[in-house]
Amino acid sequence: MVDVKYGLTSGLTLDLTVNTDFSQVEADTQQVNLTRFALFFPEKRDFFLENTGNFRFEAAGNNQALLFHSRRIGLARGLPVPLLGGARLTGRAGPYYLGLMNIQTRSDRDIPANNFSIVRVRRNILGNSDIGAIFLNRQSRLPEDYNRSYGADVNFLFFDQRLSASAMLARTQTPGREGRDWLKSAEAQ
Repeated sequence: MVDVKYGLTSGLTLDLTVNTDFSQVEADTQQVNLTRFALFFPEKRDFFLENTGNFRFEAAGNNQALLFHSRRIGLARGLPVPLLGGARLTGRAGPYYLGLMNIQTRSDRDIPANNFSIVRVRRNILGNSDIGAIFLNRQSRLPEDYNRSYGADVNFLFFDQRLSASAMLARTQTPGREGRDWLKSAEAQ
């Protein structure tokens, strides 16, 4: 296992990991799920926790529309899959906040290797407001085995944060389900 952290500029940090081992992470509490919805477990792996705000894509106060959840990386069919390595670039470049991540898993048992890529760009506007975009890709070595998500969001805060308005639009693409999965959210408080 090798982990490297390197400051490219005063605002950008590059993290590299090879043969990542998450065995030191505490186990999740056992839960019985009797619903049709998947359980949500919080992330506990340091590589994914650090600078997680750079990858956040959600309407303000609405975590029901969570587009990127790192717990899906390194798991397939509920089984752990070994990670070959990954890179993460986070920080600020001029007026932009950046989050770029690329993780490669190994093939294990009958589970093919997968590559996960995440690109998140956000820019502050009008003082306390921001606008951003995100792109996520999971690509297997098998043909027609991928999932892509992309979206845009905007969050406006006015009058010392007493008035807020948020909107987001996202879409996913999976073979055989093209054009069906749209996520729209708008909220004002």
